[in-house]
Amino acid sequence: MKVVSVERVLWLLKSALLLQCVGVFFYLKGGSPIETMLFMELGLEQSQSKFLENIVAWVFLVFGAIAFFRPNRYLLVFIALLTLGLAYVIKRQAGSPFTDWSIPAHFVRIILPIGILSLTNYKKNVNVAYWILLVGLSITFITHGLEAWSLHPRFIDYLLISSENTFGIRLKQFQAEIVLKIIGLLDILAALSAIVFSTNAVLYWMAFWGFITAFARVTELGLGLYPEVLIRAGHYLVPIGLVWLNGIRKEPKAP
Repeated sequence: MKVVSVERVLWLLKSALLLQCVGVFFYLKGGSPIETMLFMELGLEQSQSKFLENIVAWVFLVFGAIAFFRPNRYLLVFIALLTLGLAYVIKRQAGSPFTDWSIPAHFVRIILPIGILSLTNYKKNVNVAYWILLVGLSITFITHGLEAWSLHPRFIDYLLISSENTFGIRLKQFQAEIVLKIIGLLDILAALSAIVFSTNAVLYWMAFWGFITAFARVTELGLGLYPEVLIRAGHYLVPIGLVWLNGIRKEPKAP
C-alpha cells in the first residue's frame, strides 16, 4: 500500500472534526440537554436557555470551520474541552439508558482535536497522534460493546426497525438480543485487537462498522437524523486515518 503524507492524514482528520462540529450544530439547534439543564437546573427562562444553547451551537460550527482551515493548539484544546463538556451535560441529565457512560462513549470525538494537535505542531509526532487516536477510538468501541452486551434498548430498536426498513426482515426480540450480544463482543474484541496487534484489517473493519452503526439512526428513523451520522464522523474516519498513520510509522527510515 502506498504511504500517504502526514498532510493527507491531517486533511482527513480535520474533515472528520468539521463534520462532527456540523453535526453537533444541528443537534443543538434541534434542542438538547444543554437547554434542559439551563432551564430545569439553573432556573433560566426557556427563551434564555435556548439562546445560550444556540450560542454553543454556533461556537461549535464556527470553531470547527476555523480548525479545518487554520488549526492551532488553543482552538483544538478548546474544541476538545467543549466536546467533553457536552458529554458531561448529557451524562448529568440522564435522559436515557446508559447516559452515565456518555464520556467514554464519546471519547473518540473528545480526543480527535488532540490527535490533530499532535500532527500540527512543528514535530508532527506521528506516533503520539497514532496512540492518542487509537486509544480514544478503542475506548469508544469498548463502551459501545459493553452497551450492546448489556442490551441497550436503543440498540435493540436500531436492529429491529433498521432490519425491517432496510432488508424487510422482522427480527423477534430474542433474536435481536442475541445479535446485539454478538455485536457487543465483536466491538470489544476489535478494540482490543487494534491496540494489541495494530493491524490494518481490524482498523478497516472498525471504519466500516463505525459507519454502519452511525447510519443506523437514518435507517431506523429516516434522513432527518443525518446530523447523528455527522457527529459520529470520527467513528468511521479516524480508523482510516490510523491506517494511514500506520503506514507512515512503518515506512523505512532514510539512512
